[in-house]
Amino acid sequence: MSLSLVLGNLVGRSMISYMLVSACFVASCMRVRPAFARCLNPYALAAAVLLTMLGFAAAVVSGGGVR
Repeated sequence: MSLSLVLGNLVGRSMISYMLVSACFVASCMRVRPAFARCLNPYALAAAVLLTMLGFAAAVVSGGGVR
C-alpha cells in the first residue's frame, strides 16, 4: 500500500464528503448563498471529516479501496 494511494483516497473521499454535506445544507434551506455560508462553520467541517472517516473505514473493512 503506497502513500500516494492512501493520500489520494483520503483527499477524494474528503472532497466527496464535503460536497455531500454542502448539498444537504442547500437542500435544507433552498437558498444557495446562506447554505454555503453555513457550510463553512466548524460543524459542517466536522460532519465532512466524520463522513470521510466512516467511508474510509468501510472501505478498509470490506477490503475495497485500500489494500
